[in-house]
Amino acid sequence: MAVEILSTAKDLHLYGGQEKVLVDVHEGIKANYNAKVLGFVRYEKIHPKYKISKSEYVRLKNPWDLNNKIVIVHGRNVMTILMVLKRIFFLNTKFIYVHHNVYNNLKAFSFFPKDVVSISGKVTENLTDYFGVKEKNIQLIYNGIKPTPANKLAKSNNKKDSIIILYAARVNGVKRQLEIVGQLSGKLNPKIEIHFAGMGPDLEKLKERCQKTKNFKALGFVDDTNEAIAQADYLMLYSKQEGLPITLIEGALHGKPLLVNDVGGNAEIGIPGVNGILLNEDWASLANTLNGLCDIPEEEYLRMANNSRGRYEEMFTYDKMINSYKNKIEQISAN
Repeated sequence: MAVEILSTAKDLHLYGGQEKVLVDVHEGIKANYNAKVLGFVRYEKIHPKYKISKSEYVRLKNPWDLNNKIVIVHGRNVMTILMVLKRIFFLNTKFIYVHHNVYNNLKAFSFFPKDVVSISGKVTENLTDYFGVKEKNIQLIYNGIKPTPANKLAKSNNKKDSIIILYAARVNGVKRQLEIVGQLSGKLNPKIEIHFAGMGPDLEKLKERCQKTKNFKALGFVDDTNEAIAQADYLMLYSKQEGLPITLIEGALHGKPLLVNDVGGNAEIGIPGVNGILLNEDWASLANTLNGLCDIPEEEYLRMANNSRGRYEEMFTYDKMINSYKNKIEQISAN
């Protein structure tokens, strides 16, 4: 009998990083398995950008829908619920849990299966050190993305009138967009432009505050992310919490130097001194680092750009990610 695979996450009605990974993995394995996406909302509520067909979607209505399946779970809260259902209904379900972030709460209410996937080194540390998951039960699989048709390496921007930094992330307190505008307003070189792309609960406040500044723009939802990245000179993330951000991998794919703080897997994608510049957790230092971009020599910029593309090809390709998940599924199916 063909192996049946369900991939699930809580917020398929929103457009986010772990949901994008879910869809990418589903697309990569469905030629080999009877694979569907499992959700908790009506099909019409799914975000259209995921392009999940109606025939590939199953809405969870009955716990027995999980029986005799392998379920790939993207989301700690969903994992806990499904583990409880398995125990209550004595389901023959095998889980692969994908830990997408670094958490420091709800330890007593977080239940993990035997097979756990970590998406970065820092995420692995979180699983072992905070949650007490055995290292032998964890497999590191980096997120990977497909190349796009027109990935040209970045060119030096030092002679242009502006240096564009793309900050693509959900607009909320964890990603710190409002905090960045508040702390850096009036402190940046006029050439520095930070463009915030993304939706979220803080978007309207961000738009209002950006209108009063010269260095910041709130773009909102960007339909063509590749074009936005292509127009930028750097990709930046300065979050309080991360797993392995897709936006930085996309920047590496396009050959963009990355501006990162040492949170989650940020510095595993943008390696300081190689293809990335480390942003310290100090606002005055952050302003100085961003202003210093105006003085980076062309050869140094191009070196980082080339290293970014090389980092993508070495670590974060789509095929490498999909092959790892297929191997994981085969391993579980054989047991």
